[in-house]
Amino acid sequence: MLAAVFNGTKNITVRDYSLRPLEKNELLIKVAACGVCGTDKHIYEGNAPSSIPVILGHEYSGTITDKGSTNTKFEIGDKVAIDPNIYCGCCKYCRIGKVNFCENLKALGVTLDGGFAEYSIVPVSQAYFIPNDFDLSIAAFAEPLSCCLRGIEHAAISPGNSVVIIGGGTIGLLMVQLVKNAGASRIILIEPDQQKQKLGIELGADFCLSPVEEKISEKINGLTDCQVDVVIECVGNKDTVDQAIRLAGKGGKVVIFGLAPKDQHITLNLQYLFQNELKIFNSFLNPFTIKPAIDLLIHKRINVQKLITKQVHLKDINDVFYNNDFTNDIKVLIINSN
Repeated sequence: MLAAVFNGTKNITVRDYSLRPLEKNELLIKVAACGVCGTDKHIYEGNAPSSIPVILGHEYSGTITDKGSTNTKFEIGDKVAIDPNIYCGCCKYCRIGKVNFCENLKALGVTLDGGFAEYSIVPVSQAYFIPNDFDLSIAAFAEPLSCCLRGIEHAAISPGNSVVIIGGGTIGLLMVQLVKNAGASRIILIEPDQQKQKLGIELGADFCLSPVEEKISEKINGLTDCQVDVVIECVGNKDTVDQAIRLAGKGGKVVIFGLAPKDQHITLNLQYLFQNELKIFNSFLNPFTIKPAIDLLIHKRINVQKLITKQVHLKDINDVFYNNDFTNDIKVLIINSN
């Protein structure tokens, strides 16, 4: 099969790749679509860990073409979405339900071969049914949406809350829709790109502001009556994290969702936190949220079709990582031509 093999920093080789035989608890998936995630780019740049060599790509869907055992609920021809995160179930964190902190965590597309390939070997436990008439390019959003649901759990938005979302990429625009569904009365998206601003309004934001606007804090205070209940940071940058903390209202919550490079740090003023009773959360992986994410997609509660700005054939994947023309895209999908 054809696969894009990551060999180390800034080195992806598209080449023929031999698959090993299936084990009894595994499925062979013909990959239909695999999203390019910010994590993939961090790995490619050397700013996040992975196995080497490995086939990257952890946001994917496809069709079952073979299975290692007949003793499974899946059949050849079934469409599936993939949860890449494989928890051991035995360590101290798994045993208390905090599976995202699994001490033996493995992940398809990070430590194990993933979806930037024509085919992928997937444990039965990581595959989720998709209706046969459902678009697999949309099903590829199950993983990023499931991660967003974890962030929304931390945000604990109440009906009528005012929410600021920083960053209008794939994650930010998914968050806009989830925040809208949660009942927020005012949703403000901070994003410099005008096309993403326009899309943010279409998907549920009430206001869009550019981060370079003068007196942005004052404008947001005017729009929210000086009470921002929740700020969700979706960029992964120390400056936007600082901004998120500054924008949160008294007693507010800040969810730091974006993955920052490992060398970035922020400084917190402890008295400021004390006086404002801010609650700061991070969000890591997608514990128990993949099935709800799939249900939201199947029942059209989240619009992801508008987020797909380019589809690139697997053989041309290096264009996505080398070419700056993709910088302002929202979601790029790697697809197979046959």
